Amino acid sequence: MKQEQFLALTRQIQESSAQAKGVVLISMDGAILHQEGETVADAGLIGIAGAAVLRLAEHIGNGLAECPTQEITIRCQHHAALFLPLSADTLLLVVLSADADTQTLAHKILAFMEPHRA
Repeated sequence: MKQEQFLALTRQIQESSAQAKGVVLISMDGAILHQEGETVADAGLIGIAGAAVLRLAEHIGNGLAECPTQEITIRCQHHAALFLPLSADTLLLVVLSADADTQTLAHKILAFMEPHRA
């Protein structure tokens, strides 16, 4: 994903949820490709952990009637981290307020990305 596409996606996320604090595009090997806004931890650690979480979720999903992973949300007292696979080689992380509706936001992001998928 090019920088301008990432910025367009970031604007769409901010328009869809005022609770979005930061957006990070991560490669499946854990490298940070693009980042906008604030995150709640070390960017390198986020990339590696995000890729590992997605691989684990895919493994579990495949064991549960081959259910593909659509989104993963991790919540703590103050924040939510929405992990969303965008392609076979990229993962999106959106950092939000803890009470954010991540499932609705995930659907909006995927709908926005659909015309851009190659």
